[in-house]
Amino acid sequence: MDLRDKNNIRSFILEQREKVNNDIRKQWDEGIMIQLLESEFYKKSRVIFVFVSFKSEVNTHKIIEHALKHSKIIYVPKIKSKENVMEIFQINSLKDLKTGYFNILEPEESCLAADSNNIDLILMPGVAFDRLGGRVGYGRGFYDEFLRKMDKSVDKIALAYDFQILDKVPMDEFDVKIDGIVTNREIICI
Repeated sequence: MDLRDKNNIRSFILEQREKVNNDIRKQWDEGIMIQLLESEFYKKSRVIFVFVSFKSEVNTHKIIEHALKHSKIIYVPKIKSKENVMEIFQINSLKDLKTGYFNILEPEESCLAADSNNIDLILMPGVAFDRLGGRVGYGRGFYDEFLRKMDKSVDKIALAYDFQILDKVPMDEFDVKIDGIVTNREIICI
């Protein structure tokens, strides 16, 4: 398989991610959460934009709950499929979420729209990454569009399992590089 092609990478990594045993996944998620909570970029952040995990992604629900309990402000994405854009909203609890685009949990209509200028830390999903800041997402471009509008000083950190880190992932001109990756084994600073 040619792992220089984004679609091949997506198929291969997503298949691997789906195969992970639930008990192992829980251990890995716990390891990622511990590493994240001990990181300087997390400790110094006040407003965190974080994806709400879906299917086999790194579980962010406990991270969100922990952050809210420790007085962090949490923003989450909402996809407006007709306009093909991602908007951000503040939540105060996981109870503020309902099933939305692609059956992903999203903020309810009653949640406050958030100002991206307040964000201190971005925790983002993806399919595959490399140690140079390369990221292969799901192919819709929502995050790249969002990240292009963000202040460059905001830390863009991916949460991933270690097998999602490849030697090199293909990058297009519109792809935005990330600043780091928290895996179940390490924190990679780019």
